[in-house]
Amino acid sequence: MTTEFLPAFLIGYSNSDFTNPHEVVLPDGAPDCRLQFTHMGAKYSGFETVRHRATRFADGGFDYDHDAHHWLHIGLHQRSQIESIKISTKWFTGNQVRAVSVYLIDELSGTRQLVLERVPLNPDAEHEFPLGNLPASECLVECYYEGGIARVQLFGQPASELLPERPNLLEGARISHVSNDHYGNPAMAVAGLRKENHMVGWESARTGFGERALFHLAQASVVREIVVDTYLHRLNPPLSCHVFGLNEKDENKIEALMGRAPRWKLSLGDGREIIPENFQAYMLAQGYLEQGVKKFRIALDVPDPAWIPILPWAELAADRYHRFRQLESAGPITHLLYMHYPNGGIHGLKALGGS
Repeated sequence: MTTEFLPAFLIGYSNSDFTNPHEVVLPDGAPDCRLQFTHMGAKYSGFETVRHRATRFADGGFDYDHDAHHWLHIGLHQRSQIESIKISTKWFTGNQVRAVSVYLIDELSGTRQLVLERVPLNPDAEHEFPLGNLPASECLVECYYEGGIARVQLFGQPASELLPERPNLLEGARISHVSNDHYGNPAMAVAGLRKENHMVGWESARTGFGERALFHLAQASVVREIVVDTYLHRLNPPLSCHVFGLNEKDENKIEALMGRAPRWKLSLGDGREIIPENFQAYMLAQGYLEQGVKKFRIALDVPDPAWIPILPWAELAADRYHRFRQLESAGPITHLLYMHYPNGGIHGLKALGGS
């Protein structure tokens, strides 16, 4: 069989302040951007990090860490047999990553295998490394210590045994109780497939203090995985996400249940708790000042046990494809409540599972 380019996407990365890192997995070679400039200086295509990963300023000297590194986490669109990897530093003539280690990760078998260990990279060069014929669904590239990589391309064949397909239960669901749709709406996040080269999806205004949307599923279903994609939301992702479910077939009861839905509360240092009727209005009016406090903890309050915790608390990062598989509930639900805090944008939203 002839080896072929394996389409991939960028799950996450440590830093790429100089470039759009999603270009690093494109099938074509890096273009010649010489004499082109952005506000960050000379223009490059691919992945380029900030400097000084291994060196840290310390009083009277510098702390150096030989194992410090940046990283790229790449996902394949389908599980494959990996035969080789090509790593290009094209056009990075003195600012290339100096060495890389590469791991292949297979979701189906749960294995993680080191296939390249700190192999050096030359400036402005194309590197190809044979990897045998190893099954994988993901690839992790550790970059020592910082610098640029134009392309990371995996080659091989689709595996005979693929990962099971699970539908996005939010597709076709009716959406209600949307708290804020200033720059888009939850339906746009459900439809988010990274086809654009700019931010798009569901983004709320900065005046939000906790956003939410309720999805009325087409039928009672079990959620197996939650995906929250903050693709290209590099400076404005929410800090967290929270997912709860209802198993209630009577739509006439939903409004009352939303009145007792998970909500935000203030926990003060002296043990007091405050649960405002309208949390956003309370925070915008700085009502906490009447309590004589300026620092406090914000937490979730779940007043009604009918709300089933699925993913009650999860942290979000910028420009990352988050996959939450360790969920608290494995029971069927008819309604899914998605929340994030305090505000910001998400490109994609999925609840994978089935009946």
